[in-house]
Amino acid sequence: MVIIENEILQLISTTWINSPKDPLSKKYVARYWSIDTQWMNHSEAEILISKLIEEKWIVEENKLLSPNINIDLESISFGWAPKKVIHEKIPQNKIKSKNLEINKNTEEIKESESSNIIELNNSQRRLVRYISANTGVLKNEIIRRCARKKRSLGQITTTVCLLLIAKEQGMEMDELVDGIN
Repeated sequence: MVIIENEILQLISTTWINSPKDPLSKKYVARYWSIDTQWMNHSEAEILISKLIEEKWIVEENKLLSPNINIDLESISFGWAPKKVIHEKIPQNKIKSKNLEINKNTEEIKESESSNIIELNNSQRRLVRYISANTGVLKNEIIRRCARKKRSLGQITTTVCLLLIAKEQGMEMDELVDGIN
C-alpha cells in the first residue's frame, strides 16, 4: 500500500508544483496528465481524478480541484512518471492537510491578489481570456504565471509573457500574433 500512496503523493505534488495553494480546474488537471505530460490517456486521467476525489486525496469545490495533502516540493523526483499501480485500487487518504484549511480561508484574498499582480491593458485582458478559453487554464493562473515570467525574465513586456504562456500550452502563435496587431 505504501507504493501506491507514494505514487499518489508524487502525482499530486507534481501537478500542483507551480501553485501548491491554488485550485485547478478538472479540465486542466486531466489535460496536464494526458496531453502535457503524456502520463496516461484522457479517459484514464478523468477516472483517476474521480477516484482521487472519492478517496479524499483531492477536494472538489465549485468545479475546482485542490490537493487534500501538504504539497512537499522537495520530495518531487526529477523526471518522475506514475507507475501503472496508480490506476489500481486507490486507498483512502489518511493524511491530514493544513493546506486545505488555508485555501478556504484565503480564497477571496488570492483572487484579488492575482488580479493586482500586474497591470493589464484591454488587449492583454482579451488575450488572457482567449488563452484561458482555449486551454482550460484559469485566468488568475495565467496572470500569476505572467507575473512570474516578468519577474524572472526582467525586461520583457506583459504581452510577450502571455504569448510565451500560450505557446507553453500548445497554442498556435501565428493566430495570436495576428490578433495582437
